[in-house]
Amino acid sequence: MSSGLRKIYYISSTHWDREWHKTFQGFRFALVNRMNEIIDVLENDPSFTTFIMDGQTIVLDDYCQIEPDKKDRLMSLIKDKRIVVGPWYTMPDEFLVSGESLIQNLMIGHKLAEAYGGKAMKYGYICDIFGHIAQMPQILKGFGIEGALLGRGTNYHNCPSFFRWESLDGSQCITFKVPEETGYATFWFEVYLDYLTGTDPDKENIIKRACQYVEKERKRSDIPYVVLMDGMDHERIHEIAPWVASRLSEIYDCPVVFENPENLVENLKEYLDAMPVKKGELNETAKMQSGHNMLITNTLSSRYDIKKENDYCQALLEKWMLPMTALCHLEGYHIQQTYTELAYKYLIPCHAHDSICGCSIDAVHRDMHYRFRQVSNIGNEVTNAAFRYLAKVDKPDAESDCRLLTIFNPLPFERKETISVKIDFNKDYKSRFMEQAGWEPKNGFKIIDEKGEEIPYNLTNISYSSFTERPGEFYRREMDIYTIAFSASLPPMGLTQYMLVPCNKPVRYLSEMSVSENACENEFIRLEINSNGTVNILDKETGREYKQLLSFIDDGEIGDGWHHANPVNDRAISSLGSNCMIEKVDDGPASCTFRVTWYMRVPKNVIRSIHGNSRSEDTTELKISSSIILYKGNRWVDVKTKVYNNVKDHRLRLRIPTGIPAGKYLANQAFCFVERDTGFDRNTGDWKEPALAEKSFESIVLKRDEEGCGLAFISEGGLHECAALDDKDGTIYITLLRSFSKTHLTDGETDGQLQQVLEYGYRLVPVKKSDSLAHLTRIKDCLQAGIRTVTDRVKDTCRPVINKSAFSLSGEHVVMSLLKRPEDQQSNCIIVRLTNYSDNSTKAVLTCENTILEAYETDLLEQKKAEAVFHEHCLEMDFEPWEIKTYRVVLQ
Repeated sequence: MSSGLRKIYYISSTHWDREWHKTFQGFRFALVNRMNEIIDVLENDPSFTTFIMDGQTIVLDDYCQIEPDKKDRLMSLIKDKRIVVGPWYTMPDEFLVSGESLIQNLMIGHKLAEAYGGKAMKYGYICDIFGHIAQMPQILKGFGIEGALLGRGTNYHNCPSFFRWESLDGSQCITFKVPEETGYATFWFEVYLDYLTGTDPDKENIIKRACQYVEKERKRSDIPYVVLMDGMDHERIHEIAPWVASRLSEIYDCPVVFENPENLVENLKEYLDAMPVKKGELNETAKMQSGHNMLITNTLSSRYDIKKENDYCQALLEKWMLPMTALCHLEGYHIQQTYTELAYKYLIPCHAHDSICGCSIDAVHRDMHYRFRQVSNIGNEVTNAAFRYLAKVDKPDAESDCRLLTIFNPLPFERKETISVKIDFNKDYKSRFMEQAGWEPKNGFKIIDEKGEEIPYNLTNISYSSFTERPGEFYRREMDIYTIAFSASLPPMGLTQYMLVPCNKPVRYLSEMSVSENACENEFIRLEINSNGTVNILDKETGREYKQLLSFIDDGEIGDGWHHANPVNDRAISSLGSNCMIEKVDDGPASCTFRVTWYMRVPKNVIRSIHGNSRSEDTTELKISSSIILYKGNRWVDVKTKVYNNVKDHRLRLRIPTGIPAGKYLANQAFCFVERDTGFDRNTGDWKEPALAEKSFESIVLKRDEEGCGLAFISEGGLHECAALDDKDGTIYITLLRSFSKTHLTDGETDGQLQQVLEYGYRLVPVKKSDSLAHLTRIKDCLQAGIRTVTDRVKDTCRPVINKSAFSLSGEHVVMSLLKRPEDQQSNCIIVRLTNYSDNSTKAVLTCENTILEAYETDLLEQKKAEAVFHEHCLEMDFEPWEIKTYRVVLQ
């Protein structure tokens, strides 16, 4: 008799955390044994048709490095689609890495699958990621992927087993929600575990439990398909699975198949109307008390040190190394593509969810530090070589005191802002002067632009006799390093040059930006430092004032890399009651800097005893120092904070009362912004995870009032957990650090306490109604990319070159996230990726220095989709709301 089921899909897999409570090498030892078993079982049992390799490909290289003689057997099974690999290189976290890193991860996964004789699985296997970003369906669609499998971020009570997940642009993904009890391993846990452990050796009881599982799954959806999830962490292949499948097929009178989940997607397409649609990010906390479904939000704030390194490395590759090498190739200087491939082979393994989330043992995160250093070393060496070539400075035969300062802007839009740069002078620089006391010599020089006009500057620091590494030079040189700030105009994705002309007279600029001992202003902003160390910012254009910004709250931490938890006997300490010192450390025509140093008395640690946990009565001084900088002409305030973290078992947060109560707030993530309610959901107090205010952000948190004005916090990197409260002050908290000792399956370790000086960079940006989300994203890009400079001695007759721009992008709502060489390395060709950061259709134009010969739109694998509209130097583009587009452009 028919059961009404059309097919049961048996997903036989193993979830492979490459590093977590063991190091990579520790888990690889187990991987080799598991893979040997998988190969043997599949070769000896043709009825076991398909095994899913956890959606990853990195494990293939890991295995073959140890078992090279078995590579051919592995490749044969992959070619025959018996072992299904990819689409990922490694299964990442989605909230903590950039959109371009996600694309690169999938790109490497597809390439490696082909290198092993097969094709990457066209299925979004994201079974254990801690929530999901809003644009993931669109990203998957860009790789030809129409289906996904996930669990965390959804709940039984409002999500059936099959649903349509929709991105902001309307892209949809047919999605299977794994059971909540044990997630992707629920079939293993409920059906096999007792048999495998010997608790119940009766095989017939396996079938009874399997039928119970099927019936439970049928209740989750009216669609006549059931999926059996047999894929526990690091679990071996179950040889008994084909027998179980055969028995279930007899009982339910339908096929029970080991197949690629791509086939499931095809089967489900006729039931689209029966599936509800879930739009945007999936970040619900877990309701069910027992189970695997936790969102684990506080991994966003674990191990700030690794998150900061990761964000730096991503920015280095995406905003410097990739575009710079592309520009060099267009000009005939070829840098090997293998440097880029190698850099990503070091970076992407750090994006595995248990790695970048900061919830592994200390040894794992130490390995990550090594990999990040390799990315940094490769990226900087390649970028410096490219920069030196593009600068094209001819050195004079004789030494000269004339300098040529070359500045490169890697972003595709003009930047008119005041910048801080370091200039290296030879120690024998002749044009020097001293103030009347004669204690400190200063180099006398003026900055001259390409029009011959003098530009005032601040001299903010001198470091005498410092060894410095200069682009294009093999040895470090001992130089005098001057740090100056001045207003610059930087052309889009190009370079500009300024002459530093020696002057035999003293060079002083006597104007100041300060208006009192604790306040300064420029054309757009008035900045005031309050007696308690907080900051007031007046937006002169809108008249809005944001008061009492930048205080700190310190409370207890007894959690781990996964979870934040306060002890019941906790004390929260505010910097508002702490001693602070306010200093004005720089003031001139181009910038004004105040330094505020707080000395907070906080508990030294948490005392743990049989009677409970409490913050210690003994206190120590926690020093926090912030340099608060207002530059001439800039519409934001820059802040650089140092935390001298000598305290254990605590959480430190930055408090920003926006003055905009309740309502909504915006946070950015890969290729978009998402709007969320402020505060926490009071209806979730009895859930396994209450829906608290802490949520993710990539780098921008924005609060706006009803008239569109507001305040944005923009992070340089490393900070990813925010909390927007629904209080009258419209408070936003940014978690700076969590110090903890507990790591999984250990007695406690030390590195997570972060006993070091931690440095943070961020901007506070007053926002007016006309400021688009793309505008804020460009400010973020400027902060994270910065600039690069080189100073050269040149002949006295040398003059600055006219500003040179290779590419420029126009279009208020469109942002470029990448410009690089194509994967096939075609000469005179670039790949550009752009996104519409708005709810409306829009247009943009990419203007190229060289003439365009050919252009077309591609998918994310860089395969042709459609012809593009171009003429001479301009590529014309149309975008739907929140659409990500990739173009291939061939240039003359």
